[in-house]
Amino acid sequence: MKRIISWLAAIALILGLVMVSTGCTARTAMRHPWVFVHGLNGFGEDDRLPLQYWGATGGNLLEALRYEGFEVYAPTVSPAGSAWSRAAELFAQLTGTQVDYGIAHSEAHGTERFGVAHDTPLFEGWGQYDENGSLRRVNLLGHSFGGNTIRMLAALLQDGCANEQAAAREAGEEVSPLFAGGKSDWVFSITTIASPHNGVSLLSLFDINPTMVAIAEALPQAQIDQTMQALGINIPGITNLAQFLRAAESQNTAFADLTLNGAQLVNQRTGLAPATFYFSFPVSGTDANGRPDANDMSIPSRLLATQIALFTHPASGITSIWRENDGLVNTISATRPFTEAHVDVATLEGLRPEPGIWHVMPTVRGDHGSVVGLGRNLTDLLPMYLEHMQMVDGLR
Repeated sequence: MKRIISWLAAIALILGLVMVSTGCTARTAMRHPWVFVHGLNGFGEDDRLPLQYWGATGGNLLEALRYEGFEVYAPTVSPAGSAWSRAAELFAQLTGTQVDYGIAHSEAHGTERFGVAHDTPLFEGWGQYDENGSLRRVNLLGHSFGGNTIRMLAALLQDGCANEQAAAREAGEEVSPLFAGGKSDWVFSITTIASPHNGVSLLSLFDINPTMVAIAEALPQAQIDQTMQALGINIPGITNLAQFLRAAESQNTAFADLTLNGAQLVNQRTGLAPATFYFSFPVSGTDANGRPDANDMSIPSRLLATQIALFTHPASGITSIWRENDGLVNTISATRPFTEAHVDVATLEGLRPEPGIWHVMPTVRGDHGSVVGLGRNLTDLLPMYLEHMQMVDGLR
């Protein structure tokens, strides 16, 4: 009998170790749900496409995180919409309401005020208190332009929008809850990965040379189509280079927000909420001079990285420190909005994050797509997300 008990105890110990190593622990549910927001031309889990955005060619990152006990959602927002538009769409999905882009905003840009109506929220109880008096908050994580999107959402939740409030009063309407402000504590944490907080250097060409649209419109259509193909531009509603450049000039598209001037306007709208934790993961596949590393970058990314490194424009602030990049986004731009307080994190050991300040995490080696699984195995991708999300979940 003693031998049987010993064997049973040993088996139980082994099973317990296996469960810990595979994530099948008896842990309680994570404190706050996570919402992953895709970047430009991306898509969410609800699109049910054969290719995953989160995990890409490496596997289903979201399912792996759920297996580890996290509550994770990945909605779809406009592939090329502005940070404002995407924030409004994200808010509507989080709350289960109709998208309201705002009276003043829609009138200023000549667009429709309302968008898709959502019958149910992504998850129940966001911004509400449970029976224990705990506020249901959310962790927002954005890749690429998804980071700009979640920053805009958090800013509107905190500060609202005076223009929209005034427009609603004039129209005799109640302002959308998104533009009312006073909800800064609804967001527990913000995490950005390879996000162009300060714009993308190559798109600053649109800031520097306003005659580019006229030049593009004067080009033969065949040449425009070839240029579009060469640039890899495949965006709904954008059928030629002139339309793309006009969109970049507009203040209601992602392209506008990705120019240096446009990014500065976005940064003027955003800020740091005192109760929210902020983390950024810059990404680099090059050296400091922009020379790509074949071990860290795909061939297309290496080609783009070389072009990014060749372009500087000191008069616009694009100096040599902008050369390091991930194949699309300048690494320096992905650290944090230049105007906001930050601390550089050299190592995770002993890290004690504080709310209301950016924590610039150690630079991730790879290219713009590898950090979401493009060309990278899930076994290589998952640890970065797990380590970070578990750390955030332990914050108080």
